[in-house]
Amino acid sequence: MILNMSIHSFCKIVLLLSISLPLVAVGQISRGGIPIQIEKLKSALPNSDLIVLPTVNNQEMSLKYNRKGENLLKPFRFAHPFEVSLTPENSGKWYTTEKVNVWQLRIRSVDAYSLNLILDQYHLPENARLFLIGAETGEIKGAYTSDNNSEKQILAIEPVDGDELTIQYEEPVQVTFPGKFRISQVAHDFVGVTTKGSHRPLGISGACNVNINCDLVNGTESIRDAVCRIIIEGSEICTGTMVNNTALDGAPYVLTANHCISTENKAQSTVFLFNYESPYCSSVDGDVSRSLAGSSLKASFDSLDFALVRLNTVPPYHYRTYLAGWNRKNTAATSTTCIHHPLGDIKKVAVDKNAPTTANFSSSGFIYSKSGFWNVLRWDNGVTEQGSSGGPLFDQNKQLVGTLTGGAATCTLPTNDYFEKFALAWNHRSESAKQLKAWLDPLNSNVEKLNGMAMNSGKTLCSPTTNFKDNDAHAALQITSGSVKKGYWSGTNSAGFTDFAEKYNFSKNCEIHGVTLGIAKVKTNPLYANAYVDIRVYEGNEVPETLLYSEKFDINKFWIDGMNYLPFKSTVKTVGNFFVSYNLSQMHDGDTLAVYMANRTADVTNSFYLRNTSGWSPYNQLNPTGAGSALLTELIACNIDDPTGIDDYQTDLADARFFPNPLSGSSLLTVQTVNPIDCPEEIAVFDLLGKRSGVTVTQIGQNSLNLNFSGKRPGIYLIHLESGGRTIVGKIAYMP
Repeated sequence: MILNMSIHSFCKIVLLLSISLPLVAVGQISRGGIPIQIEKLKSALPNSDLIVLPTVNNQEMSLKYNRKGENLLKPFRFAHPFEVSLTPENSGKWYTTEKVNVWQLRIRSVDAYSLNLILDQYHLPENARLFLIGAETGEIKGAYTSDNNSEKQILAIEPVDGDELTIQYEEPVQVTFPGKFRISQVAHDFVGVTTKGSHRPLGISGACNVNINCDLVNGTESIRDAVCRIIIEGSEICTGTMVNNTALDGAPYVLTANHCISTENKAQSTVFLFNYESPYCSSVDGDVSRSLAGSSLKASFDSLDFALVRLNTVPPYHYRTYLAGWNRKNTAATSTTCIHHPLGDIKKVAVDKNAPTTANFSSSGFIYSKSGFWNVLRWDNGVTEQGSSGGPLFDQNKQLVGTLTGGAATCTLPTNDYFEKFALAWNHRSESAKQLKAWLDPLNSNVEKLNGMAMNSGKTLCSPTTNFKDNDAHAALQITSGSVKKGYWSGTNSAGFTDFAEKYNFSKNCEIHGVTLGIAKVKTNPLYANAYVDIRVYEGNEVPETLLYSEKFDINKFWIDGMNYLPFKSTVKTVGNFFVSYNLSQMHDGDTLAVYMANRTADVTNSFYLRNTSGWSPYNQLNPTGAGSALLTELIACNIDDPTGIDDYQTDLADARFFPNPLSGSSLLTVQTVNPIDCPEEIAVFDLLGKRSGVTVTQIGQNSLNLNFSGKRPGIYLIHLESGGRTIVGKIAYMP
């Protein structure tokens, strides 16, 4: 795929473009892996590597920040931050192995529901790894590596469940330079914002809130994917929205409230969580694996309460992010919608079927810009709460017209919320650091409206798919024989069922990039280090038939009562009907796993299939009541309307050819352009995570050159070059 944009044909322009591309640093994305196991000497002091923080009273803190009243700002304070200065030089313990030196530090804050860290001075050498490990749950965050190095050297890490965690740093004996980092803040969660345990944000928001995937708000699927939950400096939650710009270049801008992100340090210390939602209308905890850390502040203005940041990392395709369109006309919408994360809860939506009015706003003595706000007089469905700050206000055309500052609305009285006007934030102030126009209209087109677009548009367009219905209730149903329970219909059992599949009906081809399972039960036998489920994809019409793909996942990493996203290492192309299943044969005696299923009592609609020694059978034929069911699974399905898929790289386009594509082994990539190549020494190559890759470039003619990818990681790469005064971006696949 090749994209073209007209710009001036100067070498300096190419250099500036390379520097300002969104592909410059990697944030929260971790590399996975398992920490090295350290055998500690019995003679060592048991708590010599432990830091215990001062006591925090959770109830007192919750009461302190549980604000109510007129015209309140609506961020949500969930954690108490402790400023610390902990480094491998002044705390913890080092352990030496033959090839790797390992540093460990334990941090405890008694009764914390979770702990999160902010690191500064972060700069790791290649092949060094940093992990966070929950003491109670064994939850692992990381590995964070040199890929997470950034210009500001700040890394904010999402919360780890429980009141104690271990930081483990692993550095090879031979490195080009010693790694450096400092833990500058530890935040004690006094509310509960993680997905593990009984205390969590799920359900603590008001009962009048409406889940984003309810039929009530059909048609919001695209703008839903623009909205993210943001944790600022480890202690406060707001809502943000990804927004489009007139260059249509996919720049990852996020718009939120100034009272959420007002400084560069806050922008750098923010974690952005995408797709945190229930896959259907009832509430089940969302997946929390799709997060990114760090951004740079581009524009903000306190009197209009907006802040525009640019993510340090381009969200990967499976985040399915959407760049919201906007309308900068100062004209009231006929109806409005707000999508948000009240009290840090899964994504909710509020709807007002009437027009908002122009209004003034003031809070705690601060008077904001006159007539600078849209006043939603009364919500017809849903409401906003603390944590909704910065949430978008969309008009009847699903275009952004404002962001939430505050108000008085509650479930009891859903009236009077105030949103800054996008129209005034556009260029009310002339300074580029206090307006949106300079960033969202880089072409200076002066258009009044702009449509939204999927961030990974065209061949990588992805969307979630589930067979659950709005009126379904999810449950872990038991197999019974008389009064004897034989385990779970959708998991471990003594009735002989080993495989469990969900059927999907697609009229066209698509690609499967992963599956999310709604996990109801997980228990593992401590005698075994690992227990796996094998996720499989089958072709088939009536039952699973031809195996297309298989990959195993460790159930020790699953969290219960929530959605768990399992990304595939390779995409799976399907044609028409197909099945996604899980097999339990790699689990042990004493292990338990169950996936939520639809608890239908009379509805015979069925997409759930089971296999025993007799073969596959639909659930409604096995169920004594005859009712059907569906597994609580959600696919990330891509290119549903594209029969060719992203692997079909075109190599004969108008402006340039990139071949061979895909590229393999030590073969050289040849680039041929119609017009002469400008400044070949300024060619930039990036991977899809935004990290610039150094490749050897050899010019072999005025209109052609070779690139050597030998030694690079397999994956998709974007090649930026100048030819004939135009920027050309080529996408190629490299497979060593």
